[in-house]
Amino acid sequence: MIKIALIKPPQTYANWYRRPVLGISSISSFLEKNGFNATIFDAVFNGWSEKDLVDHIANYKPDIIGITAMTHEITQAAHLAAELKNLLKVPAVVGGSHVTALPERTLYEFPVFDYGIRGEGEKSSLELLRFLFDRGSGSDCGSINGLVFRAMKNVVVNKPRPWLTKEELEDFPFPAFHYYYGNDAKALSGRNSYYVMFSARGCPYHCAFCMQVLGRQIRPFSAARICREIEYAISRYGAHTIDFADEIFLFDGGRTREILNLMIETGLSKRIRWSGLTRANMVSRDIIALAKQAGCYRLEMGVESGDNEILKMIGKNITVEQVKNAVKIIKENEISLGTYFILGHPNETRETLRKTVNLAIDCNTDTIAVGIMVPYPGTAIFDMAKRGEGGYRLLSEKWSDYDKYGGKALELKNIPYKELVKNQQRAYTGLYLRNFRVIDLLLFIWQRKQGLLYFIKKKFRTFGLSKSSG
Repeated sequence: MIKIALIKPPQTYANWYRRPVLGISSISSFLEKNGFNATIFDAVFNGWSEKDLVDHIANYKPDIIGITAMTHEITQAAHLAAELKNLLKVPAVVGGSHVTALPERTLYEFPVFDYGIRGEGEKSSLELLRFLFDRGSGSDCGSINGLVFRAMKNVVVNKPRPWLTKEELEDFPFPAFHYYYGNDAKALSGRNSYYVMFSARGCPYHCAFCMQVLGRQIRPFSAARICREIEYAISRYGAHTIDFADEIFLFDGGRTREILNLMIETGLSKRIRWSGLTRANMVSRDIIALAKQAGCYRLEMGVESGDNEILKMIGKNITVEQVKNAVKIIKENEISLGTYFILGHPNETRETLRKTVNLAIDCNTDTIAVGIMVPYPGTAIFDMAKRGEGGYRLLSEKWSDYDKYGGKALELKNIPYKELVKNQQRAYTGLYLRNFRVIDLLLFIWQRKQGLLYFIKKKFRTFGLSKSSG
């Protein structure tokens, strides 16, 4: 049987927690359903160094390697591919958000990759494998939608692959999490372990900072399939906590209510608890009360800014008033809430920064995440930064700088980067100190000590380099 190694490179930034990668897990199970052996090697989940990762893959002796990489990981992924190709003499395929956003440029910039797959990878991967290892299949490289490949000295970008339909997704096997958890029926019985899953793919919104790798068309799984997967997670891995990884899980609509009601009717709400993402304009008292009854213990919500004009400009389509109302309703139902904010929006001013920081503090949610804008390829922000619009100055196209933690790829012409960092720090300290949550602050630091150490080391290295080069 043809053997494929599906690879997640070692972390290039600090992860607060480990979780299986849904993309390669779905590809793995789909390929195995179609007769290929597609083993997952996730260095982040397993805590492997690059040497550990290479050793595990070398022992497996794959016929082809596939590496998933976000923008900040792409350079490291290319280095890893070169090492493995030199050792194993096999083709290398790259997938993930970076090659999806910049298909032609990725293969020109990183010639170590023989092929690239953009968008959803299941069917493109299968067709590529049949082309490479089953010539009698009748396929050819140029007819594989979603594929990027080399032809002599040129890079060819095939037509994009149409998004998988909800009917196709409904028949997909469950993700290949046995490569993460083995076959232990109690693998997820630990207090902090959880099972991650999609209830749908795609997001209908057009936020300027988001690279929508799964598209804007929502393709939902049925409520029955979702409950079957939860039952499977319980029986196969001992799952007790479900994390819905959808761009937005909790809509105030008929489909969401159908899912929640079925979880209650089948008794799943008594056997598991779950978390997911919602939006401020999708929160109502009755949907949150129903979510609580169905086992919801935590929600997360992207707020992004405390200024209504900024929210409108970036396509968020929510208001500060809706945010405050949603926070109030969720808190009243005693559901834990995490909120997300970004500093450095187009045409950001010191006044809009102040509003965002104050909103983050005043909402006083259980957790916050305050990031500094990263101009990811494939987003409107990236295009604006390249053109110098929105008050932006693009500082780097060195992809390792496109890092949420300590990266510095973008700044505003009227607000120095250091000032954005100071506002970021003010939001975190203000949340805990102004709301008299000193113990929570100590817990925050302790739980993220590895990441904070990484961030400090990175800033120290950057400072040292700038001093020595000056």
